[in-house]
Amino acid sequence: MIINSLSLTNFRNFENLKTDFSDSVNIFYGKNGSGKTNLLEAIFVLCLGRSHRAASETVLVHNDYDFYRIEGNLTQDDVTVELAVAYQKHSRKKITLDQVAIKTSELYDNFCAVAVGPEDSEILAGSPSARRTFIDIYLSQYSKRYLRFLTDYQKVLQQKNAGLKNRLDISAYNEMLILTGSEIILLRKQFLEAIKNETKENYQKIASGSDFSLEYKPSVKNSDMAESLEQIQTAFREILENYKMKESVMERSLVGPHLDDISFYINALPARNYGSQGEIRTAALSLKLAVYKLIKEKRKITPLLLLDEIFAELDLGRSEQLINLFANFDQLFLTTAVEPPEFLKSTGKSFLIDDGKIIDKE
Repeated sequence: MIINSLSLTNFRNFENLKTDFSDSVNIFYGKNGSGKTNLLEAIFVLCLGRSHRAASETVLVHNDYDFYRIEGNLTQDDVTVELAVAYQKHSRKKITLDQVAIKTSELYDNFCAVAVGPEDSEILAGSPSARRTFIDIYLSQYSKRYLRFLTDYQKVLQQKNAGLKNRLDISAYNEMLILTGSEIILLRKQFLEAIKNETKENYQKIASGSDFSLEYKPSVKNSDMAESLEQIQTAFREILENYKMKESVMERSLVGPHLDDISFYINALPARNYGSQGEIRTAALSLKLAVYKLIKEKRKITPLLLLDEIFAELDLGRSEQLINLFANFDQLFLTTAVEPPEFLKSTGKSFLIDDGKIIDKE
């Protein structure tokens, strides 16, 4: 999968931008605050219809305007398409593929991207919502089934919460939550199991032998130990019954995948409490490396790779080792405020970013 060209209108600090990319390595460099990260974010929004930084749509619009538009020319399996994502304040987002309107879910069917950056530390050290956002973004790219059940679950959850506030009978909503939520739990469990060992190996390579592990913490107790979908459904049904009175008093849903969490451990200690900044950053990198490989193997598509300031805290040896772990990428985009490694500069194209403008350099 390759992005041949990109056009931005009123996105973040870019009023107007048009540029062509290399089909291998693209390096964006310049001072902090110039817009390097915003450019990576625009590419991610183009591919998946949302920010990887969990930013709202209104935040993505340039301060002086009330809309943004992102357009891109992409090639996949020798087929070239025109993709556009546009949003106007107080209106709905519009996505078109070859000028035909499509749903956001269809982006996940056709494109994939993995973004790595400083904000990934929140996956390990931030709130549970950051970890749920991580798994939702990347598991949705890995599994169409997951995205479908996640969308349905969120709709039913909203309806149940409204029913609780209005003192309605929410039993029908609970049954739908059990059906959709149990699928989500099972798929999350399988996904995390699939990346667990790969993440550990990546961390040991980058961090010179230190140990790393992760553990799924579903809100539905005992469902992490369940071996089948039916067992998860049984556990979900039982805990909903136990929480029935409390949910009625609190007027909101108190159990389900929307409250799941993931625990990460570095050298057997909770990363969130005991990990250093460097250890957490390395662990987050290792996690994204594993996700990148898993999506690539499942989808038979090499995801776009967006690397934001990953070399800032790494020496040359670790930088090369890190890039080697992202083996066989089709197209790579990276930002840096420092001089990029020579082995990368020599294989692609460099751009200087300055105050929302981009200048071809090589």
